[in-house]
Amino acid sequence: MLSRPLFLAVAARFLAVAAGCVLAVCAGCAGTGAAGKANLAAQAVAPDDVALHPNPNAPYMLPGDTPHLIARATALDAENAGPCDPDVLSVEEISGDTNGIFRSVKLAFMNRGATPCRLGGYPSVALVSAEGEIVGSVSMEKVGEAQVVAELGKTRAAEANGPAPAVTLMPHEVAAFEVVWTTGAECSRVARIQVTAPGTKRTFAIPQPMRICTGRIQVTELRLDEGDV
Repeated sequence: MLSRPLFLAVAARFLAVAAGCVLAVCAGCAGTGAAGKANLAAQAVAPDDVALHPNPNAPYMLPGDTPHLIARATALDAENAGPCDPDVLSVEEISGDTNGIFRSVKLAFMNRGATPCRLGGYPSVALVSAEGEIVGSVSMEKVGEAQVVAELGKTRAAEANGPAPAVTLMPHEVAAFEVVWTTGAECSRVARIQVTAPGTKRTFAIPQPMRICTGRIQVTELRLDEGDV
């Protein structure tokens, strides 16, 4: 059995240790309450977090190649749109068709810029061999959609003939045209189609192995298209 003086000494030491632990816990809580909350608040508005949780109602879009927001194009922007800068255009194949010896491919220019632009008329089309040389013996004939519809045996109604007005391409909208040719086993072999938007000089090459028989291809005018490139 402990003597009274020894018992009192042990009890005093225990109380001192317990008090120290309580103070340490309280200090840690106090630090978390102030600095911790500030740290959490800072993380809540971090740019990375904002990018992961965009506001679907905000009138902005975030381009994939830039870190800042850009205002969405408006109807006024569309009314004041200028010619498309070829640097914001891309070209893709969106469909193809066949009817006997007739072949066609539908190509589309997409506006990948942040503002509307205008594009219209007939694209320039050239054919490139597997060796990378322009095939000079093939000419380009500008035709209307009605002629293409007839050649491909379509039953759908064709667009009205006559010059199509320039189309206004909003961001990510496309203007499409068709390239038509006749084919056969003994005809000239081509590796790619090279296209240039009306009024521009930049060319785009589309892989398209084909055999051209008549020495000519047919090209339709650009029209607004609902295709997705």
